[in-house]
Amino acid sequence: MALEHVAHGQARFMTPGVAPDPRGVVLGRFLVIVFPTLEGVVSWLRLYSHEASLDELVAGLEIVRVRTPLMSREMILRIPAVSSYAADRAARLARLVGGSIYTGTAKHFVKYRDDRSPYGYDAVEIGALPGGAELMVHGDDFTQTYAREGELSLSRLLFRLSLRRVPGATRLSPDDRAELVLAIARGLGDGVIRYLWRNKVDGEVGLVAPRNRPAGSDTTTFAGDPSYLLMRVRNLPERILDLFLGTPGIDVFRPVSDNVAVAVGWAHPVELASVASLLPNDTYHVFWPGDRVDLLAGPLELSRLADLTRIDLELEGVREPRDGAVTAPDPVAVSLRLAPASGLARRVSATLVPLSHTAHFKRLVYLLPPASLRGLRVAVTDRGIVVVATQDLDVIPLGTLLTELAPGILVPIGMEVVPRVSPEVLAQALGHGSGVLTVFTSAGSPFQLPEAKLAPLERRSIAKLESETVETREVALTLPGDPTVVNDPLGRFALWGFPEPEQKLLGSE
Repeated sequence: MALEHVAHGQARFMTPGVAPDPRGVVLGRFLVIVFPTLEGVVSWLRLYSHEASLDELVAGLEIVRVRTPLMSREMILRIPAVSSYAADRAARLARLVGGSIYTGTAKHFVKYRDDRSPYGYDAVEIGALPGGAELMVHGDDFTQTYAREGELSLSRLLFRLSLRRVPGATRLSPDDRAELVLAIARGLGDGVIRYLWRNKVDGEVGLVAPRNRPAGSDTTTFAGDPSYLLMRVRNLPERILDLFLGTPGIDVFRPVSDNVAVAVGWAHPVELASVASLLPNDTYHVFWPGDRVDLLAGPLELSRLADLTRIDLELEGVREPRDGAVTAPDPVAVSLRLAPASGLARRVSATLVPLSHTAHFKRLVYLLPPASLRGLRVAVTDRGIVVVATQDLDVIPLGTLLTELAPGILVPIGMEVVPRVSPEVLAQALGHGSGVLTVFTSAGSPFQLPEAKLAPLERRSIAKLESETVETREVALTLPGDPTVVNDPLGRFALWGFPEPEQKLLGSE
């Protein structure tokens, strides 16, 4: 037998470079995991990266191709033994994928602990390594030497691994669609930007070009300009996501970290967020299907979609007039109009009462409570009576109810302005600014009025009252004769009241 069980508290060992840790588990500086093929190494990395971070192991991690004395080839994964807890996890996953694990420091590695020996194993005897051997592992009833043939770096392996398709991964939840990355061919850029802008999708866009890929990754040869548009969009609707996934020239990616994005519907075998130390922050990594990885200069410098979209855009060229008539060139513009809103109804902020309903509005003023009178502001225009509330306006059932699409921009309830541009772009197109109200109506063009023209309804609701001036007169009061004061005795029981005067009966003397 090549091994013996380690007892609790044992301090002396035949295997050089091993010692008990605070838990009493025999542990060297490194762990060596032996796999028959490279597939076992990839499987172990895949499992470990989804349970713990590989960054704590990267400093001492090595992937070595070795040869046995019988000329068979195997793969060895050497990792630092940071603790027996991490070693237990590594051993459990190694046995799960068909590997064997050993611990040691330099050339001799002994089998790591298992259920048969909770504190580990020690070699019965240690001999010199034969010529050409790099290390020796000690198993239950055997010893095996290995000679080094070559080394594969983990970063090179990461970029050589192909993405695997995940069934059903293209159906993203709202949380997963909170931020996505789009790679768009330059020829489709203008159309996609306008489409996203009309659908009120917030995001940024920039023009990028891949740099040289790391050693070991497949190099894609580009015909002509390799640059493309990279967009970072937020809260992309599901219908637009489905459209983009089926459109050639548009690729959708999910960010897995600040500088890594993987194609939607695909996954890297290794959890890339757990190997952040191998993916420098000054580079943005885009993993495509088909063994393609683009390295972009980071951090990304992107511009807002709204800044690349115009509402009114006139052609610079001049058309030749027909029949001698001089005509102005047709503008290429996106006209603003009202359309039924697709989202939830907003609160009612104002109402526009037609001038023909002025009498009804006056009668309604008598019924409004004091709080409503104080919270409403009103202005009379040639387009109607504009009533604006500081809170929900639910007490005036007259006119066209309006909701606030943006600060100071009012549209009829249940309607919205299309194209669905951002509030900043809409305000700029309308010439809207602070202290101005812009009111959209279902008929006719929008109109504006200064907010200073709005007065509290309680002040405007009182008509001017006329009052008469009365004449004051001096009135003198005269008494017949001088007044006299009579002091009647109160008696012994004054609090009982005054005695009633004796009344003489009629006809008595």
